[in-house]
Amino acid sequence: MRRRTFLADALGLFTVAAAASIPALAAPGRPKVKVTDVQVKRVRVVKELGSLFTPPGSRVPGRSYRVGGDLVTLVHTDAGLTGLGPGVNPAVLSLVRERLIGADPLDVQRLARVLFNPAGAFNYVGDGANVEIALWDLVGKILEIPLYRLWGGRDGKLMPYASQWSTGTPEERARMAQTVRAHNWRAIKFRSHFPTVKENVALVEQTRKLMGEDFIIICDANQAGDSPDGGSAGPARWDYKRALDTAKEYSRLGVYWLEEPLPRWDFEQLAQLRHAANLRLAGGEGSRGLHEYRDMLERDSFDIIQFEQTVIGPTVARQVATLAAAYDKRCVAHVGFGPGVFCAGHLNASLSNAVFFGSTNGDGPTWEVFYEPPALDIEQIWSVYENAPHMDKDGYMQLSDAPGLGVTVQQDLLQDA
Repeated sequence: MRRRTFLADALGLFTVAAAASIPALAAPGRPKVKVTDVQVKRVRVVKELGSLFTPPGSRVPGRSYRVGGDLVTLVHTDAGLTGLGPGVNPAVLSLVRERLIGADPLDVQRLARVLFNPAGAFNYVGDGANVEIALWDLVGKILEIPLYRLWGGRDGKLMPYASQWSTGTPEERARMAQTVRAHNWRAIKFRSHFPTVKENVALVEQTRKLMGEDFIIICDANQAGDSPDGGSAGPARWDYKRALDTAKEYSRLGVYWLEEPLPRWDFEQLAQLRHAANLRLAGGEGSRGLHEYRDMLERDSFDIIQFEQTVIGPTVARQVATLAAAYDKRCVAHVGFGPGVFCAGHLNASLSNAVFFGSTNGDGPTWEVFYEPPALDIEQIWSVYENAPHMDKDGYMQLSDAPGLGVTVQQDLLQDA
């Protein structure tokens, strides 16, 4: 048997075993609970926060932000406990109810296989994953444990980075880094969406000049496809030369990683770029199955595997992380929206191969959070939740030790979708 085939087979078995090794889910004396209903509710709009600026001609649309307004999924049980997840398309509710009502939520990993169908029966890619997140929240509540501990983490201390949506000008983005730092954030992620390499480099140069060497800068090219997480690619498609020229400059300027500098399926050129540029590359948020992650790992395409838990669900995400660990690769859960961002925080806090910005694992793993005040202000946006984390003076956030995701939507804000 070829070594690669043997390794792939062994890793597959190891990955499945690792994802199933949560003793509390199969304990003989576990509580007997049944799902009774699944609902989609809307969080009432409390306040409009405004829109983010996008320059004329940009392919990334401006977005309006508000306190409230999100859809959430609620999984109810006969024990009076309710699981919270990101909202799903109400049109799939009948299918979700058919698959879940009467089921034991502690069978979450079996149910995850039933729900995992990223391009099939559900209308939107993330519907099954978002319901699974609600199930995991419910599992944590049944077992009275926060998810990061259930998944093997030690504590919920995280060092988040402020992920940006807008582009603007290099000068405006550098000033935003100052604003972010004034609110105790120690890291920022920019969109490298300028028309030229020179402008993308100027973005980092000016930020580095203002912020110094200790401030952590990450850049995202969003070149993973026609519709990556930002809704569309940057204004100019990157070829290999442009990616290499940019990455070399970013390496010189101490950028921590460059995300998605080429199409996500171009595993060979991504690997070539990694070695030529001497810069960490990250990617994988748009991938939808273990086979894609296996291919990028075998080809050594990325230093950091960035999975999207609201696309593949926590069960497959944990499998991806185990697979990545076998290749000595770090992982970070992508940001997510609504309750999905808290799920990402629990995953990051639980991973043995999480990304740490500090020199030791005592500094707390990182966590991607959209933060771009005044419009994208998570201190206000998260005010609809009870027990939401807050930034401390040292640049850390502490996940709640309440069971499951640790957060609940204020009941008086829930209304029919």
